[in-house]
Amino acid sequence: MAAYWGFRIASLLARLVPLRVAYACGFAVGVTAYYLWTGGRRRCIGNMLRVTDGDEAAAKRLARASFGNYGLYLVDFLRFDSRPRDELRDRIRYDEWDYLDGALTGNGLVFVTVHFGVWDLGAVALSEHGYRVSVIADTFDDPRLNELVFGSRRKLGMQVLPADRIGPRLLRALRRNEVIAALIDVPQPGRGVEVEFFGGTVAVPDAPARVALRTQASVMAATVPRLGTWSDRATPDLERVPYEPTGDMDHDVRALTQAIFTALEAMVRRHPEQWYIFRSLWVDEARAGGVA
Repeated sequence: MAAYWGFRIASLLARLVPLRVAYACGFAVGVTAYYLWTGGRRRCIGNMLRVTDGDEAAAKRLARASFGNYGLYLVDFLRFDSRPRDELRDRIRYDEWDYLDGALTGNGLVFVTVHFGVWDLGAVALSEHGYRVSVIADTFDDPRLNELVFGSRRKLGMQVLPADRIGPRLLRALRRNEVIAALIDVPQPGRGVEVEFFGGTVAVPDAPARVALRTQASVMAATVPRLGTWSDRATPDLERVPYEPTGDMDHDVRALTQAIFTALEAMVRRHPEQWYIFRSLWVDEARAGGVA
């Protein structure tokens, strides 16, 4: 109940004040959370140490900036469904639509991303360009909060597929040559598939690769970084991920997931301060108790 009312109040406040004021408040709240949430701070610094190759001072700077930038993202999300669609579309700087059109070859397109930048704006841009977009989203314990969050995304032109009930709907969407978007930096200890990322092993969802292999969908690694500090503009960073199935599903799922993470690693390196990773992602840290 507290999360539901917190979302409602924060949404109202974010819409009542000018964007720059809301950004300043959001960034301040994010940085405050960095100092107060000891577990999240510790995990984020540990994750950033992978990005900085062990430079602790740089990892702390990136982690603090990540918390602040997540505050900016939350402001955007809370304001999205109150803004005109053409305004949201104009916030994306992208003119290589032929590249995306060429990836839709009849079996759909699986976009794989991480908690990064302004990822919802990417889905808005796809929808405004004429693609039918479905996003896989985690659910909350409070159904009212689910409806608020899912409703906001539906108003942006997305179809929302709850992560715990995707099943055949996902396959049907791809077979209709639609776009599916999924977040993959979600730890799956003891499940999913293990691949290499920033020099260590991560256990992550295998569903994006598995469903792409089953449907022969195209696969695209993607992030949507802001164009600058506190900018409300963003530009997609995209890379098509080719794959050649061998017929061994387990091998192919691992190989495709690895190729996705190789592409995403390069994208994260370009703007690590915009990667919101507050959970332990690496297997060795999870086994050592870093998930607490």
